[in-house]
Amino acid sequence: MGIADTAIILCGGKSSRMGFDKSKIKMGDKFLIELMAEKLGNLFDTVIFVAEDKYKFGNIGYPVIEDVNKGKGPAGGILTGLKFSPSKYTFFTACDMPFINLEYINYMFKFTDEDKFQVVMAQHGPDIEPLYSFYSKELIPRFENCLHENILSIRNIIQYSNIKYIPEDIQKKYDKSISMFTNLNYKDDLSVLYDKYKIEFGK
Repeated sequence: MGIADTAIILCGGKSSRMGFDKSKIKMGDKFLIELMAEKLGNLFDTVIFVAEDKYKFGNIGYPVIEDVNKGKGPAGGILTGLKFSPSKYTFFTACDMPFINLEYINYMFKFTDEDKFQVVMAQHGPDIEPLYSFYSKELIPRFENCLHENILSIRNIIQYSNIKYIPEDIQKKYDKSISMFTNLNYKDDLSVLYDKYKIEFGK
């Protein structure tokens, strides 16, 4: 197991804007998250799902870890993932960010090899991409303390960490016609997938 050989897909959230559980979107006979995991498997030895219920996907073929910080949003899922990850650095993404860009993630890898940053993430002006990023296990105490104080903003949690920000000009070299940072928040957003896949909504 290398220093950053684990990827985690967060499968929580209320999906209130979508109107149904986004983590159960299907493409043909597979969950969208399965296809994401298969692609991530080209770079990572281990791909894990973090969900509020470890049985929600049935026999999916990937480990599903139950979130021990329910109701704490993505920050809670990241903390759960960091605790269970076998790697020092873990790549985190979300179930509603289906456009996995292996070339860009591979570029980010080299900064984990340096082993001096606690976070490797993209920055867009004042904004950050907290769920297309690498996090170090060194952040576990910081996440625990902040969640205990009900501080759930990832930006606030990591603000005193040693962060490697990937600038926009580098991101643009790797990004495709459909951005790797695209989120599926509303039913209308699913139209970006219709050209390639038939979508079935999980029940």
